[in-house]
Amino acid sequence: MKEKELELKFQVLDKTQLENFLKNLKFLKNEKIGDIYLDTEDAELYRKGVFIRIRNTNKLQIKFNPADVVNQHKTGAHEVCSEYSFRLPLSENDVKKLNEILEFLNLERISSPSLDELKERNSLVDSIVIDKKRKIFTNGKFLIAVDEVKDLGTFIEIEAKIRGSENIEPIKEEMLNLVKDLKLKRITTGYNELWWRKRDFRIYLQGRYLLEEDYKKFEPER
Repeated sequence: MKEKELELKFQVLDKTQLENFLKNLKFLKNEKIGDIYLDTEDAELYRKGVFIRIRNTNKLQIKFNPADVVNQHKTGAHEVCSEYSFRLPLSENDVKKLNEILEFLNLERISSPSLDELKERNSLVDSIVIDKKRKIFTNGKFLIAVDEVKDLGTFIEIEAKIRGSENIEPIKEEMLNLVKDLKLKRITTGYNELWWRKRDFRIYLQGRYLLEEDYKKFEPER
């Protein structure tokens, strides 16, 4: 069974406090990441909770919560997702696996290892761009990423790999306890949603996942 990712995301409210916290972690690496999200003109994938992106021009990545894809009328935890990654340019060996994913997502299959064909068959365009500088640390159990996201702010993500049947609540509790003394704001969406929230609130509200405060305010209108 493919592992899934459990991610908890927070907006950083006190950078000095964060820097002191990071001194107790093992630094792994710096990354500069540019993500181009593919979607239809009317943001159909975003509304379904499906995220297809090109990372740093050399990877095609697809992220979604399988349970939410199966049940489009119920929203699960955005913090749990399956992620698939393919090197660009695509190869013949990628076509079968990619088509299995596309079929599960009710998208059009491709006949050749072509990103252009994938975009054309599914009416996908370059939708939004997320640029970030990332520092990655570990405490020996979890990966901890600190992101400086252009136009959005500073965030910290805690990530763990989980198996499909694993109880995630104890893991979440351990993650939350790790940063309990930091001044943070829990973010229950990805950067994609935060971008739409800032740039086009109408489209943001049509998304599968919202910030907790927006669920409370706007859920009846959705």
